[in-house]
Amino acid sequence: MAIRVRLKELLEKRGMAQTELQARSGLGYSTINALYHEKTERIEFATLEKLCDVLECGVEDILAYAPERRRGRR
Repeated sequence: MAIRVRLKELLEKRGMAQTELQARSGLGYSTINALYHEKTERIEFATLEKLCDVLECGVEDILAYAPERRRGRR
């Protein structure tokens, strides 16, 4: 997938556990865990807003565009 969720990196950088993020954001643990392990296909704007608020960051810090290389293209 070309869009990466960088939640794991952000939490590690801040020394914050998923459970702390859950408590501070009010998001469900399964939502946070799926994002943490990049096992999600979509994310609600409200979820992004809560993450940005708690982590004091922008959307661009949580999501990154990483295009996949295609065979035969340079």
